[in-house]
Amino acid sequence: MSQAQFEETDYSAAKIVLFALASIVSGMAMVYEFDQFLLTSQYAFLLFSIVAASAFVVMNILNAFFLKRLSIVWGIVFLEAVGPLALFAARMDGAVPYALLGGFAVLLFFVFSGIARGKGILKNSIKIKFFQAARVITPKLVTGILVIASVIAYTEYVEWGKWNAALGKEITYGVIREAEPILHLWFPNVSGTQTVGAFLREVTVAQIRNFPPNTIPGIPDLQKGLEEMPVEVKETIIARFSGELEKTIEAKIGALDRNATVNEAVYEGLSRFMAARTEKEKALGGAALALLLFFSLKGIAVLFYWLLNGIAFLVYKFLIAANFAMVSFESRNREFVFLP
Repeated sequence: MSQAQFEETDYSAAKIVLFALASIVSGMAMVYEFDQFLLTSQYAFLLFSIVAASAFVVMNILNAFFLKRLSIVWGIVFLEAVGPLALFAARMDGAVPYALLGGFAVLLFFVFSGIARGKGILKNSIKIKFFQAARVITPKLVTGILVIASVIAYTEYVEWGKWNAALGKEITYGVIREAEPILHLWFPNVSGTQTVGAFLREVTVAQIRNFPPNTIPGIPDLQKGLEEMPVEVKETIIARFSGELEKTIEAKIGALDRNATVNEAVYEGLSRFMAARTEKEKALGGAALALLLFFSLKGIAVLFYWLLNGIAFLVYKFLIAANFAMVSFESRNREFVFLP
């Protein structure tokens, strides 16, 4: 660490270009890999997208520390937001994807505002407080990334009609699997992997046991009565009420295949429901799902801020130790870091 006194400005054009290229390339890789994941449902693309997004966050945290002029920062952030649009240029077909353009505009806003706030903290600190600045920058960077991820999903699936059935099934099955513990509070033996027939039977048995007395003449206590009556009679009663439940559900969502799994039936029902919607309704539904995706990912991403900040700090320390960057003092009073 050098304590020589330098003016706080940008010195090395080559290093600035290197930082710019690393930031822009990581941003383009993040967008490309995530888009390929949406189209193919191959999780290798998602993994590479997460790695690229992490690099994007780290580079922009470092940009706040090492790049001094906001005009240079603005130029780099602008290219970070505009560059990935080139990946979609061939697919626009003359139609302007306003949602996609808006998403990248939001990304630009959050990245630049995050860096600007971090630089403000550094400017008003006597000592370089890495984590104090990073904790302000990271949430904005991640918010911008999650916004563009949600908008890309909306554009691909709703505006461009590139819905990936395989991924849609995985998401639907996952939601059902996560909801099972809640369903078990009322229906202990149901599962998404059951056939529709078995599912309706389990729901019917649980409902019968909660029927008021004398729902079935001659059986005042159904819960006790079901256990005591002959198997044939018991199954006849269950089949009767199960059939009524099936008719009620079919009246709302269409025909059910009793041999299909619950997972398959729910997905097919949702597919039929969406196919019957108008374009405006599909757009509104897609926007609602994009918002749900954003808030779901945001809740998960918060858990990893510390990791992103830690990686950025290690890279920061390595660059100083390797003399790629230097620490100096302004008027022997305020500490700052720069690229010599």
